[in-house]
Amino acid sequence: MDWCVLYGRSKKNISLINIERATMQTQEKQIVKFMNSKVDPTYIWHTAKDAAVKAVDEYMKDKEEPMYCGFANVKVRPAKGKFVSFLKRQGIGDIAYKGGWRISYYDIMPKSHPWRCTQSMDIKEVGCDAFANTLESFGLDCISESRAD
Repeated sequence: MDWCVLYGRSKKNISLINIERATMQTQEKQIVKFMNSKVDPTYIWHTAKDAAVKAVDEYMKDKEEPMYCGFANVKVRPAKGKFVSFLKRQGIGDIAYKGGWRISYYDIMPKSHPWRCTQSMDIKEVGCDAFANTLESFGLDCISESRAD
């Protein structure tokens, strides 16, 4: 049985609803990109980096290092735009597997931070997740990735 008949909707109305949703999503993305183009990439970088450091510090407060080893990074897709150009000029990150720009946990954390040289995947995931969430708040398409060692 057709679900449109089941719920009392016509296929024409459903297609109009889907078109409206797609239009609204496109408009939202355009607004976010417009707002993102006005923000200085240096500000985005430092804000996201500070969020990652704060998240790691809060996570490790009164704890010992978790012993599950691994790697974590943030992938920004596509590998173009003002922010990625800034990263390339600064020598931060590299080309990601299957496209995008990969920013390692080691690039994110300051050299003087006590948990920068950790092998714990849990700590790296917390930092990269906070970094990725901050980048997403600025309208960038990114994802936090990790893998066990």
